[in-house]
Amino acid sequence: MLTLVARLRRSGRSQQFASAFVARIASAVLGFLMLLVASRLLTTYEYGVYVFLFTFGSGLGLIAAFGQQNLVLKHYRARDGVLAHNDALVRYNLGWVTAAIGLMLASSAVVFVAEESLPDPYHRLHLACAFAGVFALSEYLQNYFRVHGRIWLALLPREVIWRGACSVVLWGASLAGLLSGATVAMEIVLGLLLVMTLYQIRHLAGLHGWDSWRGGFRHPEKAPTWRGESLLFTANNVIVAAAAFLETVIVGAALGMEQAAFYFVALRYATLINLPSAAIDTVSMPMIASHFQARDRDGAQRLIGRLSLASFTISSVGAVVMAVGAPFALTLFKPDFAAHTDVLMVLSLSAVVSAFFGPGPTLLTIGGGERYILISNAVLYSGYAVLLCLVAVPFGIMGVAVANVGWTIVINLVLARWVRANWDIDSRATAFFTRRAWLPAQAVPPALPQAPAHAAE
Repeated sequence: MLTLVARLRRSGRSQQFASAFVARIASAVLGFLMLLVASRLLTTYEYGVYVFLFTFGSGLGLIAAFGQQNLVLKHYRARDGVLAHNDALVRYNLGWVTAAIGLMLASSAVVFVAEESLPDPYHRLHLACAFAGVFALSEYLQNYFRVHGRIWLALLPREVIWRGACSVVLWGASLAGLLSGATVAMEIVLGLLLVMTLYQIRHLAGLHGWDSWRGGFRHPEKAPTWRGESLLFTANNVIVAAAAFLETVIVGAALGMEQAAFYFVALRYATLINLPSAAIDTVSMPMIASHFQARDRDGAQRLIGRLSLASFTISSVGAVVMAVGAPFALTLFKPDFAAHTDVLMVLSLSAVVSAFFGPGPTLLTIGGGERYILISNAVLYSGYAVLLCLVAVPFGIMGVAVANVGWTIVINLVLARWVRANWDIDSRATAFFTRRAWLPAQAVPPALPQAPAHAAE
């Protein structure tokens, strides 16, 4: 651990890690502030509609990116600069993203035209569809700038400025008497996200030119492979987007909306514990991808072992802090939420378990395991949904939280099996001690050709 810290202080990556930590923490704080501000300014019903539109649009946007945010992370050769391969990849990415934006805008137009025949709140889904189109582009741009190591440009516009500006503008609109409901709130949120995304587009165009938006699907050599991977990534993102709200939906259906409201808040608090992991992944995934591209298994193992240990250690400390401050944190949203502090503690344990196993899911997406993770997620998530339905009524939200911990252990073990079988890499925090992760890492040879995706399988 100390060796890792010392190496980071001597390297240019230390500033990137610091930037990622600051941005992720600020994002979480400002995200909670958005929830609080909206809940105070809108009626209960309109706040529910706002949350529905926002979450639906975010999930749909993750799917609508068509996996291009994963594709650029896997294949962009950051060490080579803007060469023919990278330029063609970006054109390909933008071709898919442009098609996604067109599809979302068309869907928005259809809902808008048919709004008279749809009940509330479904006639307002045109806002969620438009939001999804912008969100898909924003998601791609985040990963693009992550690969370049420009962490502030990747995270600051959406994770910090946008979230903070949403709270300020929503409050200002309310004071001016303009915030009439969820529709206006979503229009404000959508408009501000569009502004932040256009700012990032200007920087991308500075590297690849404005003509990068044309001819995106023309790459006879790589297009078939990239298309297959894009479809696999998209299918995986469908599952991820659905799973993000699976537990809350089942809790609401089986136990009522009051229990669902608490569980939604508790899950958000538990994700705070995984902020160190998210920050570390933000910076380290392009570094690990470089080792994979160079077929440098030993270098990847050393790096993963160090980062997993750091992530697990910090997350464990965060869980202890959460245990102390949980009653107060839950009371911020509703006083009677503090009675379920034990549920939050169990969900915090789930977050620590995820940190212990390291970046397993992401390793599969950049190491050729897209098909394996898709099949595993489809099978296991189906079984998990059935399990939640069985435990929710007899055991309540505590039963759901315990099931969450069991599910986290199972899915991480399944994914870790593939990584170990195909790359002989142990992504757990204990790999720092068992895989000689403390030894100096060798530099990755520059400009090596990338192995085909199927070679890693």
